[in-house]
Amino acid sequence: MWTYRGNEPTVLQWLDAISVGHEAHHLAARSRRRRARVLGTTTVILAALSAACAFAAYSVSDGAWLTIGAGVLSGLAAAVALLQTVGDPADVIAGHQRAAAEYGILRRELEQAILSERITDDRLAEIRQEWTRVEATAPSLTARASRSVAFDRTPTGMAGSSSAPAASPSAATEPPAAAEPPAPAPAAIEPVDEPVKELTTG
Repeated sequence: MWTYRGNEPTVLQWLDAISVGHEAHHLAARSRRRRARVLGTTTVILAALSAACAFAAYSVSDGAWLTIGAGVLSGLAAAVALLQTVGDPADVIAGHQRAAAEYGILRRELEQAILSERITDDRLAEIRQEWTRVEATAPSLTARASRSVAFDRTPTGMAGSSSAPAASPSAATEPPAAAEPPAPAPAAIEPVDEPVKELTTG
């Protein structure tokens, strides 16, 4: 069974990619939650303005323009509400939160394996299989979210870099290079029957 060093470049690239997925899904969940709040608030404001215009139309002699305004605002409120409903923010947010949690577990497992300094090929295969499953069930990430996370973090073990690989197990097709076998032990020295002479200071 092959073993790999924890500081293998490919192993570190895997960790960077999984870390990007972990942080990007956290960012996506926050972004969608903020967007849902904005759309919800906008819907309430438009509906309130529409109602105000409708009531005001009855209090003025010529309220035709208020009636038209109320209709326009009502239509806008319905459009924003439809946009929020079609986007299904609750399910999308929950999906990103679940994916972030699963990427976090996978990230800690790989970090623990790296700390052990030796990783077996079977263990790497398990991590890659779990990585593929997590990515297949996770909601899609926008390119902006991935770029934002990759730009903000420095890849593990690669100081000075401003980008990280995308979180995709499909890019990890090649296994890490196998660790070099230890150098052979020197040949045993045959014992000599001659007495050992003591060194004396002259």
